[in-house]
Amino acid sequence: MCGIWGVSDTGASLDRRLLLKIIKELMILSETRGKDASGIAVMHDGELNVLRKAMSSHELLNELHFVKYAEKNILNTGSKNIWVTGHSRLVTNGTQYNPNNNQPIAKKHIALVHNGIIVNENKLWENMPDASKDYEVDSEAILETFNHKLSRCGNVEMAIRETYHDLKGMSSTIMLVQKGHYMIATSNNGSLYYVRSKDEKLVIFASESLMLEKLISEIQVLRDMISTNPIRQLKSGESIIISDRYNSEIKDIEIIQDEKKDFVLPNLNDFNFSKYEIDFDKIQKIRRCTKCVLPETMPFIEFDNKGVCNYCHGYHKAEYKGIGRLREWNKEYTKKGGKAMVSFSGGRDSSYGLHYFVKEMGIKPIAYCYDWGMVTDIARRNQSRMCEQLGIEFILVSADIKKKRKNIRKNVSAWLKKPSLGMVPLFMAGDKHYFYYANKVRTDYNLDTILLATNPFEKTYFKSGFCGVMPDILKREYKKMDLERLPIGDVLRMSGYYAGQFVKNPSYVNSSVIDTFTAAISFYVIPHNYFRLFDYIPWNEKTVDEVLMDEYGWECAEDSKSTWRIGDGTAPFYNYIYCMVAGLTENDTLRSNQVREGMLTREEALGLVYRDNQPRFDSMKWYFDAISMDMADALSVINRIPKLYGRN
Repeated sequence: MCGIWGVSDTGASLDRRLLLKIIKELMILSETRGKDASGIAVMHDGELNVLRKAMSSHELLNELHFVKYAEKNILNTGSKNIWVTGHSRLVTNGTQYNPNNNQPIAKKHIALVHNGIIVNENKLWENMPDASKDYEVDSEAILETFNHKLSRCGNVEMAIRETYHDLKGMSSTIMLVQKGHYMIATSNNGSLYYVRSKDEKLVIFASESLMLEKLISEIQVLRDMISTNPIRQLKSGESIIISDRYNSEIKDIEIIQDEKKDFVLPNLNDFNFSKYEIDFDKIQKIRRCTKCVLPETMPFIEFDNKGVCNYCHGYHKAEYKGIGRLREWNKEYTKKGGKAMVSFSGGRDSSYGLHYFVKEMGIKPIAYCYDWGMVTDIARRNQSRMCEQLGIEFILVSADIKKKRKNIRKNVSAWLKKPSLGMVPLFMAGDKHYFYYANKVRTDYNLDTILLATNPFEKTYFKSGFCGVMPDILKREYKKMDLERLPIGDVLRMSGYYAGQFVKNPSYVNSSVIDTFTAAISFYVIPHNYFRLFDYIPWNEKTVDEVLMDEYGWECAEDSKSTWRIGDGTAPFYNYIYCMVAGLTENDTLRSNQVREGMLTREEALGLVYRDNQPRFDSMKWYFDAISMDMADALSVINRIPKLYGRN
């Protein structure tokens, strides 16, 4: 998830100003993987000194603390050997505003930077009853496990091997160990690359090969030192251990960081959820289609004399290219030596897709995710599980999450002033840059194919319908479940609706406008030329769930019995709005499509709709904490919006 990097100079006599330039470049290049915090550790002559701050690498480089730190530990040291490592953090567990949670983690004469998530952290701590747990981050368990193993066996190579044997979840680490001056780089999924100088006295590490390519291309002296040496991937289970066997006196670690503050976490038990429950007694009285489960509040819905809706009449069952053509495609892809990237959000369908592409088709892709600040911790943990078990490199592009969440807050605040169901998708506009970055990663890494495994039955119609745009399924013969973009005429009509709402509610004109506009370009304009797994084989919910649970120990949300949408932090909130006001959510449209496909009976679908439309208050609390808004105020406004049902 995060960006890590390292430099080992054991006698290369690298000019210290050149070393500092390399370090700065690595910090900036790694920032694409996380901007919540950053840090650096330098080891030489028995010293190990750390600087870490709750700010991006760009910001840290402009800090006086960094200037002084660099002068002392890099520019003015006469040491022949020097080791440096650093971190650009995307926060998972442990707030960045508690300085001890930021990296490099440093204790017991060891500094560690970690990319990934450990999903068996509690088990690791149970195996070390005498170890002290001082921080909130899972990375500490790696450091303590390694120290525990090392103190027992006395062999660095054996200690790191045994440590990684015990870890569950994606993990790439670089450790600096004072005793013996060890730099240890390890990965269990291949998300770490390195390059050596011709004399092998200089080694540089980074989370992605592209970072090293850019670094080398920008520094002529470095190009000359490396010459024809290739950039190599640290394969799953491999380690690189570098040391000068330093055995003189070692000093205590010096750590420069933000001042520690007291943090009071919100207590969900203090929130009175009962005031904001949805009246399902009224919702159950809404007239629904006698064939599917769509309610009368669905935009543009009409019923015939048998009570069957026009969405059912316009529907045509999905058609598949078949397993035979899928095998033919895969054979041709393999023959050409294709290179692919899997879109991997951490949701159930992308997770199943990663499994299928690797296990069933024998493809070894890169996994890609765009994190815009609403990817949930559960999604990240499931990403970590699967990439570790499958040995898949994971490329994460992190937005400026603080800025993204600030934009969401502004748009939600504006919406609450004049609520309109048609404007709810504005809350999710920020995630559409996914397409831009997917295409960019494909180009940057010279990949042939972007592999997609999106559920073909997640078509929601009502989101554009509340903007006054009639769905295609009602306008002409509908032959295929198509998740691609709206026709240009519908885009223009929807744009007109949005423009009218902006005029009525000027609060929408805020700093998020440019982000929203470029997101629309990313979604509606740039090419989406992807290979779609479920164009070839049927999507089967039971199969998807069973594979993820049984083979990967996939994690689910505590406030939902469904595996769907648990990786999307916005879904619980916008579905609450739709259900409270219109008595329907995405569950109604998904289950209706499953009924039409013969996957569910109407009774089964209706039961699932009522089950899954229950408010997910715990997840909504996470959402409001993330965007720094008062949940009670927002839900109070939503509860006062006139309902589209129960008027008689």
